[in-house]
Order: sequence, then C-alpha cells, then structure tokens
Amino acid sequence: MTPAELHAEFDALRAEDLRLRSSQKWSLAEPDVLPAWVAEMDFPLCETARSVLARLAARSDFGYPVVDDYLAAFSEWAAREQRWSVDPALTAPVADVMQGLDHAVRCLTEPGDGVVLLTPAYPPFLVMLAHLGRPVRECPLLDTAEGWRIDFDAVTDALADGAKAVLLCHPHNPTGRMWSPDELRTISELADRYGAAVISDEVHAPLVAGGQAFVPYAASSGATANCVTVTSVSKAWNVPGLKSAVLVCQESTKHVLDAMAPYEAMRASVPGIAVATALWRDDGGWLPAVRSYLDRTRDALQAWVEQHEQVRWHRNEAGYLAWLDLRGLGPDPAEVLRQEARVLVNPGTNFAPPGSAAGRGFVRFNHATSLPLLAELLARIGSVLD
Repeated sequence: MTPAELHAEFDALRAEDLRLRSSQKWSLAEPDVLPAWVAEMDFPLCETARSVLARLAARSDFGYPVVDDYLAAFSEWAAREQRWSVDPALTAPVADVMQGLDHAVRCLTEPGDGVVLLTPAYPPFLVMLAHLGRPVRECPLLDTAEGWRIDFDAVTDALADGAKAVLLCHPHNPTGRMWSPDELRTISELADRYGAAVISDEVHAPLVAGGQAFVPYAASSGATANCVTVTSVSKAWNVPGLKSAVLVCQESTKHVLDAMAPYEAMRASVPGIAVATALWRDDGGWLPAVRSYLDRTRDALQAWVEQHEQVRWHRNEAGYLAWLDLRGLGPDPAEVLRQEARVLVNPGTNFAPPGSAAGRGFVRFNHATSLPLLAELLARIGSVLD
C-alpha cells in the first residue's frame, strides 16, 4: 500500500472497532473511556507481518528456532537505517527488551550497586532495579526553555558516589527526547572516568520524527566500550506481544553474551523471530508511512497545546509518547482526566521513585491513534481544562 492509502486506513479507525481488540490498551479501558495510555499504537498490523504470520499458521513445526538469519537481518537494518556497524557474533536474541536489560544489569553490576536513572523513567526500570537490589540513583531531567536536558552535575555526583551503571533510555520514554551526539559523548566520558557501564534501551529509535536523525549510543563518538544495547521491532511495528528482541554487545562486553544461559537465548518466540526478520529486511514502506502519520498527530497535539495555556509540552523527537505538564489540574491529573474527561492516560507519579517530584502533575499521553480519535481525546481533555 502507498503511504496515502495507509494514512486513509489509519484515519478510518473507529473506537467501536478498536474496543474489540484483546490487548491491554483498549480491553482494559472502561466502555465509555478513550485510552491514551499503554505504549501500543492503534494502527493495523503491517501487511508484511500479516503475511509472515499466515505462512507460519501453515507450518507443521514449531521447535526451537535457528536465529542466525534473525541476527543478520538486524545487523543489516542497523547499518542501513542507523549507520551502525553491528557484528552479529556480538548479538543474541532475547524474549523482550526488559529481559535483555535485566540480563545486562545482572552482568555489569553487583547487588547493592547504584544505577543512574534519568527521571521521569519508564516504570518497569524502577521495578526491575528494585527486584535486582540495585538502588536507583535518580537524576531528574532539567525542564528548560529549550526542552528536557540531562543534569550532568547530578550524573557526575551519582557516579562519583559509586554508581556502577547508567541505564539509558534513548529515545527517552516518556519525554521523547533523542539524546544528541554531544550528550551521548558526555555520558560516555563520565562513564569512562568513573568506570561505569552504559546500558541503552533503544526500542523507540525507529520512530524518529521528521527532520531528526538518530545516533545509537554504541555508534556515537567516544562511546564507552563498556556498553550494551537492547532493542526490538516491538514498538516501531507495534508487535510487543510477539516477544523478540536483540541484545547487542561490544567486544569488551562479550562476557555479557557468554554469561547468558542457553535457555535465555531460546525464549524469543518463533513468530517473533520470523516477523522481526522480515520487517528488518523489507516492511513494504510501512514504517516511513507510520513515521509521517505520527508527525501529523504530533502537529495536531502541538496545535492543541498552543491553544491551552494550562498545558506545557516539549515536543517529542521520536516515538509517540507525550509528557504533558498538567499541574494546573493538581498533583494527580491522570485521575482527574479519567473521572471528568473519561480519558485514560498514565499518571506521571509512576515514572519516578516514591517521594520524587519528577512526575508529579504530569501525565504520559499516547498520540499513536487516528487523527479523528486524537481530536476527540483532546476535545475531552480540553473540556476539563476549560
């Protein structure tokens, strides 16, 4: 399908049809509530993925998969799309990004080691670090006129005080910031100075906004050799339930791969591996069409924000998650919107450790839906603000 045809299909999405889905975003929302919360896109499944799944349905074998082609396909995609040279021999399949991050944290730190986290932060990071016994060294982002910025003084203090790793989200969830080459260089310099590892979650990287260029942490100038990257097709092609991701090491972090038990590398699913391999090779133009449609939803959201002085937003540079400042609605605007606007968003307080002010008064808003549904969502929120 052409981009115009795909955009027309996206425009035609209706709430009554989306409510028939069985995944979390719509099935967990009350019947009169419009969801804009969990990181699922409303767009239909890519035709390439549909074709692969149809072929799989006719297969008679679902034994353990051979992953060489999967890892080679990712390496080819990274070279083509991100100008990143990845050695397939330094990669491994994992079931999902969180499994890969969990493994990397276990290998590169010890229980009790602090881990630098730029807050607000993806809530499962907080859960994972608590579960692993790695204290969070919170470094809240700076809210500046130019957008969200890293507080490098805070990062320096945390590393100087003994933190052993930086858990990076690049592009950042929930703000949508893509860290610049200069910011990545500063992170690597600090990590090298204090002997810390950098673990980079880059799952949202394929969804760059128009006019933006993504630089993987491991491909940035001066990137510390002590780094690991984890990524997946799950967010960009909207297939998180298929369960496949890839963990990427450097020669100096090959021990992270060597420490992986054989059963860990077999947790990625057969459908997930097959679909990801095909998408990395040729998705028929689906990803560029989604990127351009997300630019349109981003524009619509920005135009709405500019009409409502009670809302502040630093436009996201990648992905489809908007970190909205709604402090005018009180400390828990998500609950106000659920009750009064019948809109479901993620509460900002979930994105920071208990007692932190990093998320208070904010919500995470998912704009990966049709333009008509986005207009309805924003109208409902606007009615409460007005």
